[in-house]
Amino acid sequence: VLAEVIKAFGSPENAQRMDEARDNACNDMGKMLQFLLPVATQIQQDVIKAYGFSNDGEGVLKFARLIKSYESQDPEIASMSGKLKALFLPPMTLPSHGPGTGGVATS
Repeated sequence: VLAEVIKAFGSPENAQRMDEARDNACNDMGKMLQFLLPVATQIQQDVIKAYGFSNDGEGVLKFARLIKSYESQDPEIASMSGKLKALFLPPMTLPSHGPGTGGVATS
């Protein structure tokens, strides 16, 4: 099921929907939640409903929890889960801690 969800994100129609949502979000986390997350949720719903999950946000949450429960037992599921998250979560960048960027002042 996870492989089918990832494949669904790669379809031309869904890839275009995700690109438009990303463009609307402009790398703003609040806008990501507003524009990107609903599209990603809908794409997942369209796939998982055929496997007995409810066709709503709760179904996607149950699917996500199920995947999470198997990540530690199966490296392939863990890898695919990471790929899925990378499709709709922005890459996390750590703040730099170089000179002059905060931290402890030196004299």
